[in-house]
Order: sequence, then C-alpha cells, then structure tokens
Amino acid sequence: MPTTLHCHLLQVTEKLSPPTPIPADNKNMAPESVGQWLQPFELSNVAVHASLLPNGKVLYWGRRENPKSTDLSTLDEHATKAFVWDPVAKTSTPTANEPRDTNGNPVNLFCSGHSFLPDGTLLIAGGHIRDGRGPNQACVYDPETNTFTPKAPMNKGRWYPSVLTLPDGRALVISGSYDEAFTVNNIPQIWPSDTGTANPAAWIEVTDPLNQFGGHGPIFPLYPRLHLSPEGRIIIVGPLAESWWLDVKDPATGADIETPVNVDGVGRQSVVGRWTDAGTSRQAMFRDYCPSVVYDTGKIMYMGGGLTVDNDPAPTNKVEFLDLHGAHGPPEWTSSPLTNMRVERRQFNATVLPDGTVLVTGGTKGSGFNDLSRPVHDSELWDPVAKKWTDMAPESVNRCYHSTALLLPDGTVLSAGGGEYGGAGPDQCLTNAQLFEPPYLHKGGGRPTIVSAPSEIAYGQDFAVTIGPSVPGGSIDTIDTISWVRLGSVTHTRNMSQSLMFLTGFRQAGASLTVPAPANANLAPPGHYMLFVLDRRGVPSVARIIRIAATPHAAATPAPAGEPPHGLLSDAVTAEAGPPAPPPPSLQPTLGEHSERIVAEQSQPPVVVGLTPICPYGLGPCWGGAYDALRRIPDIEVVNPVPNQADSVAFVYPTEGDMLPDIDVWRRELARTVNSSYEMRGIEMTLSGVVTNTNGQVTLAATPARPQSLLLAPFKQANQLKWDIEARAARPISDIEAGAYQRLHDALAHCPTGAAVDAQVTGTLQKNGPAKFSLHVRQFELLDAVAPASDL
Repeated sequence: MPTTLHCHLLQVTEKLSPPTPIPADNKNMAPESVGQWLQPFELSNVAVHASLLPNGKVLYWGRRENPKSTDLSTLDEHATKAFVWDPVAKTSTPTANEPRDTNGNPVNLFCSGHSFLPDGTLLIAGGHIRDGRGPNQACVYDPETNTFTPKAPMNKGRWYPSVLTLPDGRALVISGSYDEAFTVNNIPQIWPSDTGTANPAAWIEVTDPLNQFGGHGPIFPLYPRLHLSPEGRIIIVGPLAESWWLDVKDPATGADIETPVNVDGVGRQSVVGRWTDAGTSRQAMFRDYCPSVVYDTGKIMYMGGGLTVDNDPAPTNKVEFLDLHGAHGPPEWTSSPLTNMRVERRQFNATVLPDGTVLVTGGTKGSGFNDLSRPVHDSELWDPVAKKWTDMAPESVNRCYHSTALLLPDGTVLSAGGGEYGGAGPDQCLTNAQLFEPPYLHKGGGRPTIVSAPSEIAYGQDFAVTIGPSVPGGSIDTIDTISWVRLGSVTHTRNMSQSLMFLTGFRQAGASLTVPAPANANLAPPGHYMLFVLDRRGVPSVARIIRIAATPHAAATPAPAGEPPHGLLSDAVTAEAGPPAPPPPSLQPTLGEHSERIVAEQSQPPVVVGLTPICPYGLGPCWGGAYDALRRIPDIEVVNPVPNQADSVAFVYPTEGDMLPDIDVWRRELARTVNSSYEMRGIEMTLSGVVTNTNGQVTLAATPARPQSLLLAPFKQANQLKWDIEARAARPISDIEAGAYQRLHDALAHCPTGAAVDAQVTGTLQKNGPAKFSLHVRQFELLDAVAPASDL
C-alpha cells in the first residue's frame, strides 16, 4: 500500500481566537511601527506548497508523510494525501480523494507548479519522482468538491515548472526537468482551461525558444520567474539576467500566433507563440532562489538571491525594478544602493500587501545553497511611494529553503514551512507556521468593513460595494484606496499567481462605493481576487473574495470533438475504459534531439567543461544558468544543450576547433554571468598532432591552428574532471587512465622514426603561464599504428 503525503486546508475567518503575540523586538519598537508576529502554531506537515483558495482556505502539502523521518528513502514517496484544517476547531479531515494520474496511480505533487484557473480550481503540473525528475502528470484541485481530478498528461515530465494563468483563462506551463538524464523540458505547453481530461491532444504546444532561434535561443532554468504585462504579453525576468517576451496572441486579431512545423503525421501541425529578446538585462545577472513580484500594474521587482563572486560568496541584497508602462523602446531594469534590502538573503519569500507595500520574510544570508547556520529572521517592508525599506519585527523561527508566505483575506501574512531537504535535518523540517500582523493592523481605531459586495463582476463594468463603520456605532470611513489582489499560490520563493492592482476612479457616497472593475483581462486574468478597501490611514478591511469572469472572446479553446465539454475524469480508471492514450509526440525537438543533431554536425570532438552547480541536484536540472553563461563566452561557438548529469560536465565547441582556451578567461566570463552559482573545475580537450619525446619531455607539437605546443603529463587524481554529485568529490581515476601517459611514452619507442608519432590525445588542460599549457593525458589513440595494442 503506497505511503501518502499530507496536504491541508487552513481556513481564514474574520473571528479567530486571538493568538498570543510575540513581544516586540529588542529595539522595543511598537507593533504600529514594526508589525507583530503571533506565536507559532502546528500544522500537520511542512507547507512547501501553499495556495489561498476562493473559499478563504489555504491548500498546502509537503514532500512526504513523515517529515521528521531519518529514513532518506521516504524522500521519494510517490503519493500525496490532502486534509482540511480548520484553525478554529483545530481539526483535520481528509479530502475526498488523493491526487492521481490518468492511469489511477497516486502522484507526489512536491516540486510541482500551480496556478488558479478562471473557475477557481487550481491547476497543478508536474511533481516529484526523485530529485531532478518529475512526472508528466497534471491535475486540478476543486475547492468546492474538495477533490483532485487528473488531467491529460503533458508532453514530458516536469520537476520545478512554473505555471501562469493567461488573460484568456488558459494556463502556460514552462520548464521543469524529467527522465533518467534529468533533462530540462524545453517545450512549453498551454492548458485550455475548459477542455476535458481524457483527450491527450488537449495540451497546446508552445514555441520552444531554442528551436525558434535555430538552436541558439535560451534554455530557461527551473521555476522561471514569469509575469504578465498590461498588454497581456508574458515576460520572463529570471533567474537568467536577460529578460524575454513571449507573445501568445496577435494583438491585431486576438488570435493565437501559430507557426507551422514540418512534422509527418496527423494532428496539430503548428505551435503557438513567438519569443523576443526584451533587450534588457538585470545588472546583478543570474540570481536564483529569490522572488519577483508584481507590486502594482506593470511594475516588477526582483529581490536578492544568487551568490556573489567573493572569497566567501553570499546572496545579494540587490533589488532591481522593471516598469512595463509606456516604455518607448525596450523597458530598462533600474536599481540603486538606496533601494536595496538591508539584509542579503536567498531562499526567502516576498508578499505584496493590500496597501502596495511588499513584505520580505525568511531566507538565509550564508554561502552555499541553503546555509542553515545563517538564517535571516529579520523581516523588511518595502514602501514603493517612499522608496525605502523599513525593518519589521523578526520572525521567531527559521524560514529557509521550502518555506512559504501567503497574504490572507484578513490582511495578515501566513509564513510556514522550511526544510525537506537542502541539508535540513529533522529538527529543521518545520511543520509549524506563524501569522504576521503588518503595522497597518496596529494603528488603532478599528478598520474599514465591507458589508456587501458582489461575488462575481465583469470587465469594464462598475460594481457596488457597501461599507460599514470601523467601530460599532461609528461614522462611515472615507475610503482612500481600493486594491485588487489575486489569490496567491506559492512554492520555492515563487508566488505564481500573486499580483496587485489599484482600482482607481471609484466614487463614494456615504456607505456606498461605486467601483470600476479592471478594464480587461490583460490587467487581471479571469479568476478570483481579494478586494480590500483602505481608509485614509492605510488600514485595510478584511477582503471579500470576488470572481471576475472570462469574457466570451477570452474563453479558452473549446473541447475537441468527441470529448465531453467540461468533462471530469473519475479518479477510478475503469478496466472497461482502458488506459488513456499517451500524449502525442512533440512537434519540436527535445533537448536530447537537439544534442544529437549538434554532435552529428561537428567535425571536432567537444571541449569538456567540468561544472559544479551550487544547486545540489546536479548539472542536468540545474543547467539553464550554466548554458547561458557558456553561450556568452566569446571563444565558444556552440554549446551542446544537454550536459552529462552523471559526471557534471558540459560539452562545447570553440570557434576554432584546435584553439587552446584561456581557462582563466573562461572562468572569469562564467563568473560574470552566473556569479558563484557554478564552479568551473577545469577543461578537458581532445587534440591531434605529432607527439615527440625529446630528452624525456613528451610534447604535442604546435599546428597552424594551434600555435602553442603542449607539454604532455601524467593524469592524476587531481586532474579528474568527472564529478560525483552524491559524494561531492571527483570520481576516482582508473588504473588505465593513470597509466595512459606512460603507455604513450612507451609507444614512442616503437615509432619507426624513433621519436615521433601522430596521435590523438585526451586530457585535462592546465595553464602554466602566459601561452604555456600542459595536457594531462587520460587516454590516447595512435593515428599511425606502430605497435601492437597489447604493448600499449
């Protein structure tokens, strides 16, 4: 019987028993200045994934059933079990079912991506088979029925994908890694939200940027940071430094941008979308494990993360801003030392509050992937009007890797999770949570109240809201601001749904407000939002959750013929129905197929580059940043898009096949792009030429394309480029590798000329000074057979 995980639902009500507050910090600052953390309370699992549902509850799940287990095999459990947790009754009840794939097998939703669809269901894509390898499952959670329903499987698996709901109500799924090679899934897909579950062709294939640019486009890293512009365009702002646009719709016609693909067979023969270089890059370059948020319409901030290039690498505190409004030409990232966070951090969360401020919580300021010895408890609050950060009250527990933070309808912030794994022992797999009360809840004098509001509104139409006094029997407040906040869905520092816009131009007549709805779905995709009204002090009401429905022209593609519209596949896959059809083959090449083509096109062996990512899951899944950095090195013409996960090496082809790269320059160029997120261990080359032995000195002679001669030397353990990611050490060299140089030396004695032979030698390149190199011979092949193989 499979082991199950526990996910839970946390209901937010307006009348909770008051938790005990934590005293203000040691600066004795009052809660009206720094806010206040309430005492931690227990959940039933580590809240690695958390989503605020339209019913005001929070769906969350962890990695495994028992997060305190010391049995590491439980880290790869293949099931998830959901519960509903009521914070008032403090009871947990099972959900109606467990998430399963279309074959009826339980699935682990850990490391999935998720975003809300227009009907309030949560689309969950991918998940966990093992670290770096995700399934191709997709499912939805319906808060009304409290059930998971499987959807048609995706093209390939996805571990660490991002999901974004589009203006037409469909959902874009991008990135994630899969298969035994831990390859990044380079082909995005769109889920049509009103299509049924059983049709394997339901997914719409999106243009692969690598393919669009003839094999020279980007490979987006895991959990890419993507947002919508006010025009409905998709922009990817990280972790890569360079920003990219994806246009799905033709702005003139509103139809999908389709590109024909030459593929034999039947079915859809075009892909959707067009990629464009946004023409702007962040100054802090590659930064991962950090949040980006939309804190106002068209305004994005990217905070912290990455690792600096120092002797003791640490995350950055740098904050960069991108304004997509009215840009004449490409938008430009901006930053200033005055707008940086006070504390550098990674593995943290950022939450947009109803007044437009941004709360930063948790993280670590230490070096490495997830340094638990240097957690950050201090919270900070960004004020976009004053353009400054203010220290908030410190959280009482660590919130590092796998922590979450979520704005709740009562204006508090739920902070939870941490651990599972990233070096966290059982004591750091945190099943507790805390609530933060921002300063606006401590200004005294009560808060505005919403007496009535519609449950659903339409784009471009006014709607009525009735408010009540802040205190019983008091006068009606003058409302200063109305904010519209999309329900959050967060994991791995990425809140995939979070956005805020202000509903301006409202009118107040006593207790009656006439509020203009968002003008179109580009500004606010269809779905559920929290409506907050704020008084002149900036104090928000408790939110009303309101749905804005998709307009007819924005509706998703109808269900294909033969499939029931809005069909819901039962969790039980019956024998009569048989197993569902597999997903159709992709119209575009996978990274593996791109790799095969590149290898076939090259006339020279690749240069092998040893790379160690700070990400503990290996070079295969943690590849996007390294691929981007290698492409930027001027000496490199082609980068094979698939690295070797087992040995943690990449394969590149220089602009001149026989050139000797300057290793120091390559290291500097790599660090300039990815900072300290990867370490270059060295370079292995395969070179051909005349090998000579002069007075015991074995040398590979220069050629017209390679003017430097190379000293050949024995291959030792210190020269090993192959890396064992489990042991975090170089792999042991074999006796055959260790003896290669001596066998080559001995072969020269069999050469008819007595001192020279044409050979191809492979080994680790060492720079010994300006224009001085040696090659530590790991293997060789004689191009002139001068001695029996048994003698070599």
